[in-house]
Amino acid sequence: MADSYHIGIDMGGTFTDIVVINHKGEIWTDKADTTPNNLIEGLLNSIENVSNQMGVSQVQLLHQCTRFVHGTTIVTNSIAELKGAKVGLLVTRGFKDTLRIARSPRTSDRDHHKQSNMPNLVERNCILEINERLDKNGRVVVEMSDEEVLEAVKQLVEVQNVETIAVTFLWSFLNDIHEQRVKRIIELHYPSIYVSISCEVHPVMREYERMNTTTLNAFTGPKVVRYVDIINQSLEERGLNTPIVFIQSFGGSLSAEEVRVAPIKLVDSGPIGGVLGANYLGKTLGITSMITGDMGGTSFDCSIIQGNKYTQTQRVYLREFLTGLSKIDVTASDPGGGSIAWIDSRGIPQVGPQSASSYPGPISYGRGGEFPTVTDANVILGFIDPAYFLGGRMNLEKDKAEDIFRDQLAAPLKMSVLDTAASIYQLVIARISSAIRSVSVERGHDPKDFTFVSYGGALPLFTAEVCREIGIKRAVIPASSAVFSAQGLLAGDDVRSLVKSSFWRAGQDVDGVNNDLLEMEEKVTDSLIQSGFERNDIQVQRFGDFKFEGQMFEISVPLPSRLLNEKDLDEISKNFAPLYEAEYGPGTAWIDSEVILLTVRVTGIGSVVKFKPKSFDYNPQMVSDLPKKQRSIYLPMERKLEKVVVYNDQVITPGTCLSGPAIIERSQTTIFIPNGASAHMDDYRNYVLEM
Repeated sequence: MADSYHIGIDMGGTFTDIVVINHKGEIWTDKADTTPNNLIEGLLNSIENVSNQMGVSQVQLLHQCTRFVHGTTIVTNSIAELKGAKVGLLVTRGFKDTLRIARSPRTSDRDHHKQSNMPNLVERNCILEINERLDKNGRVVVEMSDEEVLEAVKQLVEVQNVETIAVTFLWSFLNDIHEQRVKRIIELHYPSIYVSISCEVHPVMREYERMNTTTLNAFTGPKVVRYVDIINQSLEERGLNTPIVFIQSFGGSLSAEEVRVAPIKLVDSGPIGGVLGANYLGKTLGITSMITGDMGGTSFDCSIIQGNKYTQTQRVYLREFLTGLSKIDVTASDPGGGSIAWIDSRGIPQVGPQSASSYPGPISYGRGGEFPTVTDANVILGFIDPAYFLGGRMNLEKDKAEDIFRDQLAAPLKMSVLDTAASIYQLVIARISSAIRSVSVERGHDPKDFTFVSYGGALPLFTAEVCREIGIKRAVIPASSAVFSAQGLLAGDDVRSLVKSSFWRAGQDVDGVNNDLLEMEEKVTDSLIQSGFERNDIQVQRFGDFKFEGQMFEISVPLPSRLLNEKDLDEISKNFAPLYEAEYGPGTAWIDSEVILLTVRVTGIGSVVKFKPKSFDYNPQMVSDLPKKQRSIYLPMERKLEKVVVYNDQVITPGTCLSGPAIIERSQTTIFIPNGASAHMDDYRNYVLEM
């Protein structure tokens, strides 16, 4: 039987990671530099690297691939850098300044000089008002003129030279007749213009969130469509004959066609892959409560999993923009391997948020980098062997890193180069620990009750010290830790999710809600059937967003799969107060206020075949028998130079236990076991650290 492969590719800000697993559970991993000016180049380079390692041609690898899953930062970076298409926006007359009024964007800072306006996502002369109006029941009260719409579109395209048009009309989430007509007019007269209409992107009440979501979708749309088209064409030409799917922000994968309609759903798709992978790993190892941490070249991302269920958030912020998006709750912070170390105006060292990226990269890369980074600090401390970076594929320049550290940091701080590098290391520990506390302690969770799942190329050097800082006793560093988010992409099922405003309160007819649920269920099911799933193999979940009348935010509650009746609302109302207080604390429920439904959600899940990684028999070795070498490491917490034992991961077998201080070198990452900690390899070649 010929090998059948699954491929996961995670395109990060610094590296593009690839994981290949076959039906026997054998895994190959590799990475290539992300190429921001031509993203497909970095992706193809990663495929070439791994195919060379496997000893097969790219054509053979792709031809025998039966599942290809992609996570990308293209949408996240476009919004973070505000580099997207020039957008034209059509709104109901009277609502031209909704984006600028926003939610009265003022911070709690008393220094008025620090108050700033919202970023200019759409130029004001590119926002045009249309005479149209629906009432709160979705009935047309001001009929729209097609001639007026065409004239407005002509103005945007031919005078303002917009590349894309967003349409957000008042109450269109109840009746999409006007928005759909606008879309048909644009497609008829200007077929090359990308169109984003709110009734398709986010048909939910709250005008500002809906307008932001639709506009950001238009802002990122053309770049994503071009990328999807290029990647499809390039991989098909090289032999891929299975559809490419993309990981979306709330977990699960989307088809390329659906990505073209709603590219905004790709936000954070790379970090989401890591959370999916950690949850799958936890189920394999029998771990139910996890804090996940992912530190690559650009940032540190963390999330929390309880009972093998990850947390989802609604109405998320993208930069300063409040949207209607739902996504797995991942908290991002600055420290990555490429984060730049600098001294602020008070003379205090800082790390990030600026990054050296992949080009020119850290100073030690020797590509012309000018600023000291976290990776350079680890090279100076001796954690990273300059001759064994990326398994020896790249030689690092330690002397050059020391010179820049001396000039830019050590001399101004009046410290030695080694102590300066140790200070940067400790600062990274503090920043990572703070991020973990934000998803745990600040939300009522004790980190001691969790296992830390640590991955990304840079994090294993910090894992043990982070755990000590916040009191975690056990950590797992996955076998493919350096590319774990790419592997996690393959742990997701195909998922389709729809959301729609649908109102229900005591005494009201429930038929409208039932009709909305049935319509949405049919849409998600049809979409999965078109992707190759049988109707009987599709799992459908229903949810309703409820709140106490008078409150601003809702809580999502599972709904029965059958038709709803009045008794269901009574039952939900009865149980809503305990559910609310579990989220916000005892005594916070408005028990005298009526419980009402605002929004319904339907999720369809098509379960995909997953290749499980191969397990190995336990064959523990005596540590004294292991091949090893020694290297001088400047231990940053103790501030002393010490000879530390260095092991190559390839000679360690499952069941073997190592005590610190020690270094384990993998081809794509390095693991540090400090004094007083230990690590053993399990039967999947993961390292389990005990502190």
